[in-house]
Amino acid sequence: MVKKAFTLSEVLLTISIIGVVAALTMPGLISNYKVKVYVSQLEKSLSQFEQAMQNIMVRHECTDIVCAGAFDGSVTDAAWNDKFEKEITKSIKIIKIAKNGTAMMPGLNSAPLKPKNTTLAEDVDWRSTEGFKFMTPDGAMYLVVPKGCNDVANPNLSTIKNLCAEVTMDVNSLRAPNQYGRDLFKFIVAQNGHLYPMYGADYAKALYGSASGSNYWRTNASLCAGEGILKDAPENVSGDGCAARIMEAGWRMTY
Repeated sequence: MVKKAFTLSEVLLTISIIGVVAALTMPGLISNYKVKVYVSQLEKSLSQFEQAMQNIMVRHECTDIVCAGAFDGSVTDAAWNDKFEKEITKSIKIIKIAKNGTAMMPGLNSAPLKPKNTTLAEDVDWRSTEGFKFMTPDGAMYLVVPKGCNDVANPNLSTIKNLCAEVTMDVNSLRAPNQYGRDLFKFIVAQNGHLYPMYGADYAKALYGSASGSNYWRTNASLCAGEGILKDAPENVSGDGCAARIMEAGWRMTY
């Protein structure tokens, strides 16, 4: 009985087809994997900071962060940095600190999501001497700029009643891409110790009166490509509203 086998040409053709299919599908699979990692890291970094805020409130027997005095606007920057350092180091494990007047990562650039000029490096947060900066053991970095827990303009339209601080987080530290909307995100801290994404619905309503116009990510494409995808968006997409888009999309990075 004669056994049939593949010829050399058939084997080479099969290998070639497999290689072509792999070349076409692998970039998409890798990209999807990275997106899921960014979102997972964002969830963890957000939860970690909010838990620290809750710990501060519990320690001071307060029901809000205003009572705890963590973002007191009546003191000097240096005094606030010293006070916040004492509070945050009791509430979360920290491996590196850069206080007001010093940079966290002097040589680290960060970039907009879709800059008009591809060589543009936005300023930045980690080279900045503003605020209180710290890094946790998992590699997340936070820049906290106090805002004094001042009343917002429209407290009846949102659960945000006081603007206590602005927080920029890099969810994976020095690892690329160091880009807003991918691994860099912007939030505010409200009176309840929760982080609200900048340019989200709650943020826009509390600070500007409505979730519309230039202050909401859905209606301002320059914040996170509107409701479309990045390649179809106009030039100069900052990425500042992407945390809001991710969270309002059910923790999905759809752009």
